[in-house]
Amino acid sequence: MNSPRPPTADPRLPVSLILLLFAAARIPLLIVREPFFDELFTRWISAKPFAGIVSALRWDSGPPLFYFVVRLLGDPSVTMTRILSLVCAAISLIVILRTKNMIAALLLAVFPPAVLFAADARAYAMCAMFVTIAVLAIDDDRPFAAALALLAAAYSHYYAVLLFPILLLKNRSAGGPPAGPPAARRRVYALAGAIILYIPGFVLALRQPTEARAWMTANWPDALFVAPPIAIAIIGATAFAMSIRVNRYALMVLIPLLFAIATRVYVPLRFEAVIAAPLVLWLAESLKTNRFRVPLTAALVTVCAVWTTLGIADHATRPPDSYRQAAAWVAANIPAAEPVVATGYCYLETIMNGHTRVVAFPDEQAIHPGWRAIPKPGLHSPAGAFFWTGERAAPELGVFQRDRRIIEPLFINDRAMVALVR
Repeated sequence: MNSPRPPTADPRLPVSLILLLFAAARIPLLIVREPFFDELFTRWISAKPFAGIVSALRWDSGPPLFYFVVRLLGDPSVTMTRILSLVCAAISLIVILRTKNMIAALLLAVFPPAVLFAADARAYAMCAMFVTIAVLAIDDDRPFAAALALLAAAYSHYYAVLLFPILLLKNRSAGGPPAGPPAARRRVYALAGAIILYIPGFVLALRQPTEARAWMTANWPDALFVAPPIAIAIIGATAFAMSIRVNRYALMVLIPLLFAIATRVYVPLRFEAVIAAPLVLWLAESLKTNRFRVPLTAALVTVCAVWTTLGIADHATRPPDSYRQAAAWVAANIPAAEPVVATGYCYLETIMNGHTRVVAFPDEQAIHPGWRAIPKPGLHSPAGAFFWTGERAAPELGVFQRDRRIIEPLFINDRAMVALVR
């Protein structure tokens, strides 16, 4: 008589829980997060024809692939473009789930930078998706497939260029023979091919102004996500330090990180969002041989979940940006037939928030509204009476005060204002 077989765990259960955590962390943030300036720039540039996108990027600091994809979608709203990022993030999770690496998938589902940029109308989630595909292709000893994926990632965001050297890493197949010279040559050829095919990207980057990268600092980007409380940060850092071991995924994280720091392009959260896949794979591989893997995994997941929850709550309670408040006041109170002169960062906010007759001042502000144009000496204000919106301390105010008799404030907040200039 055969004894009954012991019950086995339903393999769908952990997958369902991971998918639930993934959705629970990202969908609420996508809904409650106010559109921010960079997302408005995505809408502005993606509405151009393909050649116009490339031309505009000569004044920016990024490559074109993400904007091309958004352009193919027509003229999507910020929310619809965020959904594109969410789809890319979901693909990253699914390809990791297909490897049966549940720990890595679980960590990715709650990793705060990955959560943030899955609800973001920018290129980071798309870049991270291609990086994920590339890393897993390297694991499968497919260097040319990995090179193509990294190329797509690099044409989405320059951060991926920093990962090109990982194409030289050996595949570590369990129980397999060591890779020989032919395999090494394939990896070198894959790297060389990626560099050659990315020459247009290098040319574009060299033509872009260095001033376009001036915003990249190591300061905490609290405009994106709330800084974690000190206790949470200490617990998370301790658990991370106790978890990690030296393995091939560590190189996939540390090589681009060192390059990013050395070239002064490292920005917290944004960089971690791009390398999220090798980072969680590094942790998962390290935890396999750690005798404290269960409590450490629980601690890491809990810390990430708490930090993500705090971030969602922070975004849900934030007031609209000061420049957006001014743009909303213009749209609600100034008739569409009346001309509005907009300066500085208020120009992009105003043209993307409802008013149809907006003139940039100075003219250069319209060439690339993502950066602030400064009026040149001798510039005169536009002719006739007009409504103006800009920063409260805008240098253009000096031009208006020199040329005009009356500047009548109509709306003022802590950073922006709207005035009638006569």
